[in-house]
Amino acid sequence: MGGISIWHFLIIMVLPLIHVILSSRSHGGAKFGWSLAVVFFPLLSYIIYLIVTQPAKRVQQS
Repeated sequence: MGGISIWHFLIIMVLPLIHVILSSRSHGGAKFGWSLAVVFFPLLSYIIYLIVTQPAKRVQQS
């Protein structure tokens, strides 16, 4: 009866990790550090990642 389903695993572990890896919010060593944090503390570190890092700014062309 209890336990974790594959959907919970995907939503809580895999999707945040993929987002951190593919995101342009961090680069280099910071991206590696955030990836490790998301692996060890998935939900908490992902929420902190979204709060602390800034989205990439769009360049407007005239």
